[in-house]
Amino acid sequence: MVAPERGTNMEDTVTATRPTRRWRRPATVITGLALVLAGIAGLAWATGVGPAALGPGHGFGHGFGKGAHVRDFVEFRVHRELKGVDATEAQEAQILATLDTLFAQHQAHETFRKEMHDQVAAALTGATVDRAALEAARVQILQRADAGSKDLVKAVADMAEVLTPAQRQALAEKHRQRFE
Repeated sequence: MVAPERGTNMEDTVTATRPTRRWRRPATVITGLALVLAGIAGLAWATGVGPAALGPGHGFGHGFGKGAHVRDFVEFRVHRELKGVDATEAQEAQILATLDTLFAQHQAHETFRKEMHDQVAAALTGATVDRAALEAARVQILQRADAGSKDLVKAVADMAEVLTPAQRQALAEKHRQRFE
């Protein structure tokens, strides 16, 4: 930076030598678009409209995200975490019963995912794009997602109540350390 001449304002000199920030707007637009696309992809995946709806071997994880694989993985992780906080067999049985209920509720959503997949596909593949049908599907998907998130929060709270405060604190500390 060149030293300012005597009697000039220092701020004028700094401003004049500062590089332009033309890249900010395109970067912001690209980031915004990436977030929107990620949201759409997540919504499609959650409702079964995406590649995972085609069955095993398609989409993320090559079929891992469906059925018994997920259930086995969740039960394995729950068992490992509960063992780490010295949970009793009775506590683990209660928590697994809550998980059974949660998995049953999730399985009931399979028909809904299929219906939404068909509805969105029909709206996008007609002679014209049926925006009203897409909007109706979006509303239904969000309502179902809201109901599902409420079920999940209830199940998490039910499982947490099975544990003692000391066990919950130990689990929270383990997870805090894991994500730091």
